[in-house]
Amino acid sequence: RNVYKDLRQIELACDSQEDVDSWKASFLRAGVYPEKDQTENEDGAQENTFSMDPQLERQVETIRNLVDSYVGIINKSIRDLMPKTIMHLMINNTKDFIHSELLAYLYSSADQNSLMEESADQAQRRDDMLRMYHALKEALNIIGDISTSTVSTPVPPPVDDTWLQTSSGHRRPPPSPPPRP
Repeated sequence: RNVYKDLRQIELACDSQEDVDSWKASFLRAGVYPEKDQTENEDGAQENTFSMDPQLERQVETIRNLVDSYVGIINKSIRDLMPKTIMHLMINNTKDFIHSELLAYLYSSADQNSLMEESADQAQRRDDMLRMYHALKEALNIIGDISTSTVSTPVPPPVDDTWLQTSSGHRRPPPSPPPRP
């Protein structure tokens, strides 16, 4: 039961407690406040629930909304920053590995000239790519020569063969050809 401005009362009935809480919050924002009520808990003992000062309840509701908004902002910023932080840590760890361990390993190898030698597999792959490049370049030249040296003529108009059809056993003279554009 809620008491509002002209000392009128309203009873609120909903399907779930969540709906009741939502309606109560809406009434509080509109200036409708619950009256002092005595309710019984599961043990059968009566428990006093007191309505706070209306202004205090509005402040509590405002603070609750602000805290919910703040928590939402914090969650969003953490979700936004997490991938960036992970990438930052990965890059820094990789950089530290390169500066400390990888360079030491490279300098400690006995034959530094062997590090720059091309492997047999890479040499074979490079040769295959060069052969493919030259073959494709030659094919493009052939296609270019064909398209520039080929002369195409337009297709002639279809032949009018209506004069071949006979009507009632005798032939008609051929019609005059249509004018050419």
